[in-house]
Formats: sequence, C-alpha cells, structure tokens
Amino acid sequence: MRLRVFNPEHDIALASFSPGFTSPHAGRQLRADLGFLPALWATEEDLVLVDDVEGAKERYRHIKNRPRREANFITKAQLHEVSHEITQVLPWGWDPAIRHELLKEGIAEGLLPSEERMKAIREMSSREWAVHHLQTGTRIATSMRTLNEQVEFFGRCVLKSPWSSSGRGVRYVSAKEWEDSALRKWAEKVILSQGCIAVEPYYKKVKDFGMEFEALPEGRVVYRGLSLFHTERGAYTGNLLASEAQKERVLAQYVSPKELARLKENIIREISLYIYNVYEGPFGVDMMIYSDGGELRVNPCVELNLRCTMGHVALSLSPGHEAAFRLMAVHYDGSHYHLRVKETMQGGIELEEKE
Repeated sequence: MRLRVFNPEHDIALASFSPGFTSPHAGRQLRADLGFLPALWATEEDLVLVDDVEGAKERYRHIKNRPRREANFITKAQLHEVSHEITQVLPWGWDPAIRHELLKEGIAEGLLPSEERMKAIREMSSREWAVHHLQTGTRIATSMRTLNEQVEFFGRCVLKSPWSSSGRGVRYVSAKEWEDSALRKWAEKVILSQGCIAVEPYYKKVKDFGMEFEALPEGRVVYRGLSLFHTERGAYTGNLLASEAQKERVLAQYVSPKELARLKENIIREISLYIYNVYEGPFGVDMMIYSDGGELRVNPCVELNLRCTMGHVALSLSPGHEAAFRLMAVHYDGSHYHLRVKETMQGGIELEEKE
C-alpha cells in the first residue's frame, strides 16, 4: 500500500535542510487546502495524507476533469494505525522535514531516503547544479566581488539563490538598481547562507513552457508531457489543460517540433547520467521562449524541479484527445487556496479566462 503526500513547502524546507523545519503560514495553508492533489493521479489502492478527510473529499469532488475513481484520504491519526502496511512513500518532494515528519508517524525508516541520499537530492536540486549541467549563459558567483563583476558585465540580469520557492529568492537587477544597499545585503546574506548566487541574463520573455519527466527506480528517465504555464516575476499562476497535440501546436508558433524533440532528448540524456540512486519520481524542467534581436530563441532550462510540479497536476487533468482549452489555476481568496479549472480563450501568447 502506497502513501502519497502533498508537501508544497518542500523547496524552502530543502533550503533549510533541517529536520525541525517549520513551514511558514502560507505553506501550511496551501498544504491544508490542496492536500488532496495526489488523489488526481493516485491508484485506488493508494492512501493520500491530508489534514481533514471530509474537507479533502469535498474539494476533490469539485475538480472538473478529475478521475472518476474514489480517493482514499487519511489523517495522521489514522496513519498511525496502518503505518506498518505502507510499502512505499511518494511525497511531492523529498527533504529532511518530510522525512522526520513521516518517521514520527510510524513510517519505517527503510522506506525513506537516507541522510546521504537526501544530501544528494539537495545538491542536484540546486540552481548551481543546473548551471553546470543544463543551463547556458548563467553564471555562478561565490563572492560579492565576483557578483559585482557579473552584474556589471550583464548590465541587466536576474539573481537567484540556489534554493528558493515560487519566485522567492529571485531578484531582477539593473546596474543602477544594484547600487541599492538593501539589495546588496540580500545578496551577501544568500552567499553567506547558501554558498553562491546564480546570475542569469535578463531574457525578454515571450512564453513560459516546460517538460515533465519521471525518473524510474532503475535510473531510466521517461518523458511525460508538455507543460504550458504562466508565471509573474517567477511565481506560478496557472497551466493550460489540453491534449499533447494541441499544446504542440501552440508551441509550434514559436519553436519547431524538431527543436522540442532535441531539447527533450538533451534533458533525458543529461539527467540519466546522475539521477540513479539519487532520486526517483516525477520532475520537471521549466523553459522559456524569448526574443533576441527580433529572433525567437529557447532557454533550455530556467529551473530544474526535482519533485512533482504543477505541470504534473495539469497532465493528470488534461484530456487525451482534442478538446476545448481549459486553464488550471491556484486562487487565493484571502484565507484559503482553491484549485480552479475554467475554459479559456486561446489568444496567441497569452491565455485569457472567459468571464
């Protein structure tokens, strides 16, 4: 019997790398409200850990396009009674905090990654690893002196801490803005606490997209599908729900199918060299189409997310055939988070919601 867990605070928990990490309020609220998400791709035998079973059932029931199978939700109190029956644990992402939490709930230590494996997951999840293995044009600064030189070289750039979540740890910088002492103090603190900062050229973004993969236990990497999503200053806002053929046609306006295939094979080849005995499960690579002197180009890796992603959620809700476009978005009403699925208009670069 498998246990699935939605722990959206994973990225900042990985940065903290402490078993005693406490998630900020927003992370706890997101987990409480959207804890049902793994039920969208779970099997009938899987258990999904949630804070409130009845609340999870109600939210799951209201999701359009969801699977028709029933979901098996379970609380921590109930998990204690059946923990000995769990044979595999599948969280949103692995970090010391979720490992510690599951151990407290009676999950056998043998089902959880070792501390050494957790360190390897953290290293491979860092932006520094992506710079060395997947990215082009991005540089690493390990001192303020080097960072000053790189900001001066680029003139306009994006600074990113090695580990961060949903746009946090990201600063858009011009040479003039770099004179701000608060920004410099932030950068100095990141280098001191995380060892470095990634310095990325500023791209004139045309469209966000990504590719979703899965690392299998034997180390093989398989492609799962395209993710057409939206961000605002690095923070996720929504995903297009459509068939693979429809998504490919949308992207064909900007990048050829041949180039997409090449990007996919490059990711599979590079990740396959390092993933075995480090991580198994879903992961995603965020990419970007940008304009360079009037020509469209592709940034092959904006982010490597060595965990489940909202792109995987979108794949679980996307039709396997041609259908009306829909938009999946996470909405915050001031107190709770909601997953919404609405019809959209396909309007070139952007997807606009119908009123």
